[in-house]
Amino acid sequence: MRLLTIFLLILPLTVMSQQITIKGMVIDEETKQPLPAVSVLIKGTTKGTSTDFDGNYQLTANSGDVLVFSYLGMKTQERKVTSFTTLNVALKLDATALDEVTISAGFFDINKKDVSGAITQVKSETLEKQRTQSVEQLLQGQIAGVIVTENGEPGGGIAISIRGTNSFLGGTQPLYIVDGLPVDPVQDAQGNFNSGASQNSLSFLNPNDIEKVEVLKDAAATAVYGARGANGVVLITTKTGGKEDGKSSINFTSDVFITNVTNTIDVLDGPGFENYMNRRALNQLYINITNPTTNSDPFDGTQDLTATNYPQLGGFSIPYPESTGVNTDWQDVVFRQAISNAYNLSYRGGNVANNLLISLGILDTEGAIINTNNRRLTLNINGRKKAFNNKIDIFTKTNISYNKGNAGSTGNGTLLLNRSVTSQALQFQPIFDLLEPGEDDDVYAGLNEDNLVSNPFTLANDVTDLKENYNLIQNLTVSSKITPKLTAIVRGAFNLQTNNRDIYYPTNTTRGRRNNGEATQASRQYRKLYGEVNFRYRNNFGKHRIDAVAVGTVEDVSIRTMFNRAFGFGTNVFSFNDLSAATDILPPESDFIDFKLASGIVRVGYNYKRRYFVDVNARVDASSKLSKGNKASFFPSVALAWAASEEPFLRNSNTISNLKLRLSYGRVGNDAIPPFQSLPLGEAIRYNFNGQIATGIIESNLPNPNLTWEKTDQFNFGIDLGLKEDNIKMTVDTYYKLTSDLLQNVILPASNGFVRILDNFGEVENYGLEIGLLANIINTDEFQWNFGTNFTLNRNNLKSLNSNLDFQLGPNVGFAQENPILFQVGSPLGIFWGAQTDGVYETWEEANATGLSTAAPGEIRYVNNSVDLDENGNPLPEQVINFDDYVQIGDPNPDFNVAISNNFKYKNWDLSTLITAQKGGDLFWVDSWPITGLTNSRNVLESAFNDSWQAPLNVDANGQVIFDPALGNTSGVGNPAAMVESNGPRVIASDRNVYDGSFIRLKNINLGYTFSFKKNMSLRIYATAQNLITITDYPGFDPEVSTFNKDPQRRGIDFGGYPGVQTYSFGVNFNY
Repeated sequence: MRLLTIFLLILPLTVMSQQITIKGMVIDEETKQPLPAVSVLIKGTTKGTSTDFDGNYQLTANSGDVLVFSYLGMKTQERKVTSFTTLNVALKLDATALDEVTISAGFFDINKKDVSGAITQVKSETLEKQRTQSVEQLLQGQIAGVIVTENGEPGGGIAISIRGTNSFLGGTQPLYIVDGLPVDPVQDAQGNFNSGASQNSLSFLNPNDIEKVEVLKDAAATAVYGARGANGVVLITTKTGGKEDGKSSINFTSDVFITNVTNTIDVLDGPGFENYMNRRALNQLYINITNPTTNSDPFDGTQDLTATNYPQLGGFSIPYPESTGVNTDWQDVVFRQAISNAYNLSYRGGNVANNLLISLGILDTEGAIINTNNRRLTLNINGRKKAFNNKIDIFTKTNISYNKGNAGSTGNGTLLLNRSVTSQALQFQPIFDLLEPGEDDDVYAGLNEDNLVSNPFTLANDVTDLKENYNLIQNLTVSSKITPKLTAIVRGAFNLQTNNRDIYYPTNTTRGRRNNGEATQASRQYRKLYGEVNFRYRNNFGKHRIDAVAVGTVEDVSIRTMFNRAFGFGTNVFSFNDLSAATDILPPESDFIDFKLASGIVRVGYNYKRRYFVDVNARVDASSKLSKGNKASFFPSVALAWAASEEPFLRNSNTISNLKLRLSYGRVGNDAIPPFQSLPLGEAIRYNFNGQIATGIIESNLPNPNLTWEKTDQFNFGIDLGLKEDNIKMTVDTYYKLTSDLLQNVILPASNGFVRILDNFGEVENYGLEIGLLANIINTDEFQWNFGTNFTLNRNNLKSLNSNLDFQLGPNVGFAQENPILFQVGSPLGIFWGAQTDGVYETWEEANATGLSTAAPGEIRYVNNSVDLDENGNPLPEQVINFDDYVQIGDPNPDFNVAISNNFKYKNWDLSTLITAQKGGDLFWVDSWPITGLTNSRNVLESAFNDSWQAPLNVDANGQVIFDPALGNTSGVGNPAAMVESNGPRVIASDRNVYDGSFIRLKNINLGYTFSFKKNMSLRIYATAQNLITITDYPGFDPEVSTFNKDPQRRGIDFGGYPGVQTYSFGVNFNY
């Protein structure tokens, strides 16, 4: 018993003698600076502590225990407790871990787990499978809420919209941030009245240089860009050099692209067109002889068809009793199979701290329309250097690009003078051949109302629209850790864009003939200076984390434009190269524009236990574009998030690995207007005074001293869900956006002396649902299958205009200058507005019963929704179809969009597919007026003619007109009669011009095989197809219309744009 008592007394003393109080400091091995808030735990227990502000720690442990030191972004270290009481630790940067957990949120990177806004990231591994020639195309189908409308023209403009359309004048294009620099899209120099389409906004970037792309969608994410973020923000990060092992690498990629138009349109061939022309004459004859108002005994099939009974038969003959034998397919003439090539060579060297990347890209693109092309050269140099004992990071990024190419004559301008190649390829008569040497367009005049009209080959082959662009971006960033918790960044950037555009219409073209050759020279020089100072403070207080950022930026933009025009060239030799060779040189037009934007941003992010998150942003922007007193505006945002999966009741779930709920509100703005509209502006003019040319200045605008910001308030609720260790990930977002103080051009009464004034009025709302799903279905050593899909639904509504208006007409379109676009309160933006139709009149009795003077057999039956009444309220005997009868005939806004992607990998084989689909989104096909109206002597749609009203008349072998009831087709037809002179209107906006734009498309398929060699060498060969299969009811060239794809006021208008293309590519990628 005495021994037991002694043992119990000695035991605690023995145990106490093994416990040791450990002290020490934890530092960053690279910077030698103390690290606060480092977690120090005894392995296998919950006992531990964290370092203080100076990196110091202290805890009691037993000899032999293992201490675990961990810190976000640093490699975890384990150290065994010995008899020493001091244990200092230096943690190394874990570059791999940082890449895996951080995403860019604008002026700062944050851990993906801490995101509280709607931000989506796409990495290079996904982007590179697309093998596209433009950056914007990389995002097709990748992100819910992001709609990309491509353009088949080499270097042509591509439209991106994020969460609908907010603005009339602000466009739909998002703000692009390239390596931290807000980049204004590349713009063409001035064109010559609809000659050629717009240029690609990001034509200076090589898709092979992209490391990752982040899209900021909700206002909580975009509010850090305030006045620039109303249409969303796209953050583009280019690749950098350096690997953790310090080894250099070389990458070479070569691609060959084979491109064709996705679809040709079935118009009449030569014999079919001759039959059409003959039917025009017979239909017109039948209408004339059956008209009860001009014939005492209208023909009903029982009378003899003689000139005595019907004088209209005297001298009648069909225009083509015999075939011309000519059958020219003008689409086949102007469309071609195009061959393009791309080469990319890059070098990456150095380690994570000091590195260099050099990338050179060459792209030589042929267009699917003859004489269209684009050549691009890009040079990208990115470097990083640790300096001053590793206390300062210096980043330099240089991007140089050169683009040059001939644009297609795809702009439709003044009637007959500037026809689009694609419009003319549909309408030009197939019974004409290409011009022989010495022939002129006068051979075409007989079927073109005696106008001299160029054939589509001449328009495509002989018209020059040469675009040239130089772009330089120089970005220099200096970053330093002032303290372990405070980082400072100073960034300066310079962007210079120079655009030249030269256009020439030679004398053998319709437009050139009128002016004996017409040339223009235009230039646009854009210069931006950008400065940024950025401070970031991060700290942990036990279970509390705070991340604060303060940023100040300034932008100074200068734009200089010049436009020269001349005509009257004695020869086409000089073209646009020497305007002095012209007899008439118009006064040059020049413009100088300067504007500035100064901004201050404060962002504070807080979380507790990494479970409850609050993110607050406040930004003030001041723009020189707006009026005094309205230049500055405040753009705030707040976001809340709850990581429910970190709660005790879900933390150990075998099913739910991640569950986060997000809620945010924010305000962003828009000042996308020309500067100084709040001030009176002068414009130089030339005029005749006493027989001499005098110059003067006139006021060119009506100033608005109250101009202010267009503002968008947005609410967002989102859920992030991960299942089965995040093998299944789903994101759901729903949002509501309200844009107020819309910037609009208000049409003024003629008595005012000015056509319009720029003003703020009206409200537009957008609301929608976005769903994204990613799933790792199979993941074995030999076979992997990843599945992804996203769903986008957006609705918008014009809530109000100004107090005096319920609707406003949109821009006119088409040669007839119709206004099919309407902005109406209570309706979606830009609905199509026009006449309703109800088939085709069969007989004179049916037509005359309507009271419409334009009604006749074979004419379109328009619905008279507003009956004209006399003073007593009785219907007038003669009715008219006008604007009062019009109704909504279409909506360009799609019902929803869907994308489905699959990625397969089996050993060294890989296969990826992308399917995109759209439901709804009506299209107004302007070319359907002439090719389905069947009223002129140009070519028409084959299906429209086959389903048209036809009179029961024919001619026999002797050329005599005979009655043939079997030939007649007057009942239940879908299109009006082919006529020489129609009785009713056929070129008014109606539901006949509106088509469903729904489609399902195999957007991209990529198959590759990778050979692996020694010394980290690899070779991948691959084949890619884009737009391989398209299922649609749209009869035009392509349901993804690109005619006015960057104009929010003319969405869904298809008017002679560049046709969609289908591309096959084959390539190799070599890594060493």
